[in-house]
Amino acid sequence: MQNVFAAVTDDGHRRLEQDVLPMQKVMIAIAAAAGIGWSATANAAKADKRDFFYQDRPKDGKSCATCRLFSAAPSGQGNCAIVDGEVSPNGWCMAYSPKV
Repeated sequence: MQNVFAAVTDDGHRRLEQDVLPMQKVMIAIAAAAGIGWSATANAAKADKRDFFYQDRPKDGKSCATCRLFSAAPSGQGNCAIVDGEVSPNGWCMAYSPKV
């Protein structure tokens, strides 16, 4: 993620939008993971994997397969409520929220 407090330049306005957008996606993911009925979560587009530092391997014993945002697919891969595209059940991203 880029710094939210980017310096103002000639293209500063456009640059600020690029900096703030990932943080907005993070807040939406946190709200969804916490089960908060925030209306923005229903209308939000899925985030790019890079915005959530997705990786195809577990982190500290945490993986998509044990995340409440993950849905297994018949292909052996799965889908995430937050991250766009197929994800590995062995993957991980910063939106990880353990199943209860």
